[in-house]
Formats: sequence, C-alpha cells, structure tokens
Amino acid sequence: MATNRKIFWCGDPQRAGELAAFFVANVQPTYISHSELQGDRALGPSEWRDGLPELLQREIEPRLHDNRGGTPATTSRPVMVIEEEGVLVALALVTFAGGQPVPFAVIEDLVVAGAGRGHGVGKEAMDWIAAEATARGIRRLFLESGKDNHRAHHFFEREGFEICSVVMMRSLV
Repeated sequence: MATNRKIFWCGDPQRAGELAAFFVANVQPTYISHSELQGDRALGPSEWRDGLPELLQREIEPRLHDNRGGTPATTSRPVMVIEEEGVLVALALVTFAGGQPVPFAVIEDLVVAGAGRGHGVGKEAMDWIAAEATARGIRRLFLESGKDNHRAHHFFEREGFEICSVVMMRSLV
C-alpha cells in the first residue's frame, strides 16, 4: 500500500454527489453488465441512461447514511473509498450477506480513476475488501463485469476470480 493512500468505509452522506460524479467520470459503456441493465443505470448493453450522476447519487446516499458509524455489519451495503493525498482514486459498492447459509459478499462496483489503473490501486482495493469480508465470516466473494470489459476481466482473474456462470439477456422490445 502506498503510504499516502487512505482506504476506508465511507459514512458521509454529503459525499454522495462527489462519489457519483467520480463513478461517471471513470467508467465507459464497456462497464455495463447485467445489474446495470436490471436496474435503471443503463438503457442497453452499451448505453448509459441520461441523468446517470443523479441516479447514482440517489443509490449511493442511503448506503453512506447506513454506514455513518464507519464499521459495516456482517449484513450491510457499504461504500469503500480510497484517497491518495486527499484525492479520490477509487470506490467500491459492496454488499455483505453474512446471514446466508454460505455467507457471501458482492463487489457490485469497483471504479478506479484512469490514472490509478495499473498502479496497484485496484489490487489494494480487492485485497482490503477480501480482508474485510473474511473478518465478517464471509466465505465467497462475487462480482460481475461487462462482457467487453476485457482489461477488468484479466485483472479479476489475476485476483483469483473464476467464471462461475454466464448471464444472458433477451430484449423483448
């Protein structure tokens, strides 16, 4: 870990707009996966919905509000933030499902600033999230990635993730 990086669970609802703007500034349409298509983030596999910053802010704010204590529960939906010299360089939306028969967590989103890619920021985030999950008794860690987000796929594989299913969609309109 770089000595000037700070990684923590964010619990400040006032940062929701900043985090949403960071997300939008650092993802391309290749990021879109089935959860964006199941929710209201994307219109199609390669098209974000208009008003994405506002949608994300409304999604992120309750997560920050719920984590104002700074230590997420075994079942919770926290937001991880990495700052370097006070500047936001990464965020992750995580869900801990510790009450399940096989406790699991989902890294719903991992966004690293373009300048931080290839410099250990993503690895640091993954290692930290895995350690936090392990400390909560979590036994499985899941994530999903857009089908054309190949650089991310290679990164996730290097981090020990394996394909365990294929999600398909059929448009009916």
